[in-house]
Amino acid sequence: MRTRAAHHAPPLGKINVTPLIDVVMVLIVFYLIVGRLAQSERARVELPGASAGAAETGPSVTITVSLVDGRPAYFLEGVLVPGADLAGAIRAAVPSPAEASVHIRADRALAYDAVAPAILACREAGLVSVKLVAQREGGSP
Repeated sequence: MRTRAAHHAPPLGKINVTPLIDVVMVLIVFYLIVGRLAQSERARVELPGASAGAAETGPSVTITVSLVDGRPAYFLEGVLVPGADLAGAIRAAVPSPAEASVHIRADRALAYDAVAPAILACREAGLVSVKLVAQREGGSP
């Protein structure tokens, strides 16, 4: 007696993911390049000078204040944050406000009115230590 082999249905179709991988790789490279270019163009700050002071060590968070399109812009660790959201962003970035230190880097050409919202945001976030960064006469911040 002869038995027939069971016929298996062929797979419905194969999905070729190679074009998808190519597109994703191109997007990754694109965003890496654009991110580098944007980071190098943003937040150039000429710090005010100081003849005395000690170098700071230990963990800290840096807020950079600079002019972008004629208006003050606030960067928390290099990321642009709207002035209204600065206190919340500081709270999220600082694990414990009592132990953390915040450094504010501001361009020497800025008026105090542009730096004051950053200081007030630090106060709203409950920070105890807020320091203004200055350039030493030797050249290092």
